[in-house]
Amino acid sequence: MDRINRRLNKVTKKQFMLLFFAAAIILVLIPLAFTPMLSDDFIYITNNTKWSDLGWRYLHWSGRLVADSFSLILLQLPSIIYKLLKAIIWIGLLLLISFLPSIFNNKYTWRMNNFIIIFLLYWVANPNLGETSLWSVGFANYLLTNFFIVAYFALLFYLKDRPLRIWHYLAIAVLGLLSGNSNENTSIIVILLTLTFLLIEKKKHVFLLGLPFTVIGTLSLLLSPGQYARLQHPSFQISREKSLFQRLWDYFSSQWFIDTFSSFSWLFVTFIFIGFIYFFRKQYPQKRNAVYSIIFFFSAIIANAAFGGSYVFPVAIRSLNGSLILFLISIAFISEDIRYTTEPFYKKAMSYLTILLCIPFLFSYVYSTKSVISLHRQFNVREQAILAGKSSNQESIYIPNYYVGKLYNPSDSVNLYHGGLENYYDIKKGSSIVQFNKDFSFDYSNKKLINTEQVSLNESFGDSIKLKAINIFPDARSSDKYSINLTFDNDLKQVYSANDHVLFVHINWQRDAQANPVMFNADTSLNNQLFVDGKYVFSSPISDIRPQDIKSIDVGIYDTTKKTNPIQVTIDMENTHADKK
Repeated sequence: MDRINRRLNKVTKKQFMLLFFAAAIILVLIPLAFTPMLSDDFIYITNNTKWSDLGWRYLHWSGRLVADSFSLILLQLPSIIYKLLKAIIWIGLLLLISFLPSIFNNKYTWRMNNFIIIFLLYWVANPNLGETSLWSVGFANYLLTNFFIVAYFALLFYLKDRPLRIWHYLAIAVLGLLSGNSNENTSIIVILLTLTFLLIEKKKHVFLLGLPFTVIGTLSLLLSPGQYARLQHPSFQISREKSLFQRLWDYFSSQWFIDTFSSFSWLFVTFIFIGFIYFFRKQYPQKRNAVYSIIFFFSAIIANAAFGGSYVFPVAIRSLNGSLILFLISIAFISEDIRYTTEPFYKKAMSYLTILLCIPFLFSYVYSTKSVISLHRQFNVREQAILAGKSSNQESIYIPNYYVGKLYNPSDSVNLYHGGLENYYDIKKGSSIVQFNKDFSFDYSNKKLINTEQVSLNESFGDSIKLKAINIFPDARSSDKYSINLTFDNDLKQVYSANDHVLFVHINWQRDAQANPVMFNADTSLNNQLFVDGKYVFSSPISDIRPQDIKSIDVGIYDTTKKTNPIQVTIDMENTHADKK
């Protein structure tokens, strides 16, 4: 009976672990599933359909063969497949980090508590969550390459006390090359860490075997022709003319180096919290775990210090993801020896740390997920505008910016670079896709907002075109910014040419402290017209002018050639405040 109970307990534990990891995968899959194609994603889908283009990139742009190859592979797969793979790799990376000390110590016992801490910290302390983990090309450049680095060290730690077989040699070689060709700063750290372990470990064979492959991978990255060709761009001329010493001096004598750690406050809080746990329990971590924690801690600092040799300052915050991973490994080692007793949950010190980290995580997760869901809808709106412009053979197809919305941490945003769309949508040569020159400051994919009529109107703009509503929306990204939004029932560009007509919007506003009203110019191009849900909408930022500050609004069409206003309407806003929501 005891044997049966033990087997049932093992089965139940395995089932629980599978359910736990499935829940973790689903948790990250939700925002991943809604993240649309962005920025360089379009370039890899359209330009890199042949492997020969990887050769061109290596010769002319970048030495990141690993990241470029996997970007290409992922983005050729069906959307749901590559997004599921991203979620599995994401959780796999965090699982490996939390399990790494146990592998090192040949214990092979996994602690859910440690995994949860690592999972939460990866999210809340991430320097640029959106660009390193949600955006597909960013995922391949940062999260995936860091996965290979952690997998490389996990394999070395696993094999260090074992006799090697043929497949072990092959696995070390492959992971050594992949981790060496990861990123410009972390590749150097991989070599330094391998050398360090080679010096301090008694059994050195696996580290000695891995070292040359990490060196080859690193050299293939740092000495690639593409790295050199890219540096010849005029934007790097000033940096090229500086010596290495000058660049290092500029980096370390300014705030640039210190600023690379500004997003890691929750990591340092965790280190301090764990230190207090050991202190009050009168407990000490094992010497080996403490030593390795210190090694990875300082390797994270060195990873950021390595940017001193860069030609671009300040450092792109997404490049700090490697340092984050090294700090997380350090935390995994230092927390490995905390004794988890059978005390109730509320008496366990690590439980309080978990609860503490859950607070920023929940805010960040909810806002980030809402943001990418909104971006997914906005992608569809933009795509409809592109396809409509393509079908009507427009030379310039105008689309709105992405509105990211409110985020707990602004760096949670994805990459919004506008590029590669013409090839992706097969726009004819000579035509182009152009972003509006005035940003929308609200979520234009939200049909409720699009159909809002704070100030209902029916003002004629000629030829069956009517101004139906004016709305003043707050910008959710800021506590004191607003935009004015005008809704028409027909296309203004069917009557007025955007080349010589402008939609003028003059806001006359006054606050109690002002003696006289002031006019704010919110004019906008007719090309900034967005068709969505059967309506034609214009949006223009109006700074911190609140709805209650506005006395009246002059709206109309201005003919830039004749210097006249063929249409002009004045809306008295003082008598409409009661209608505003």
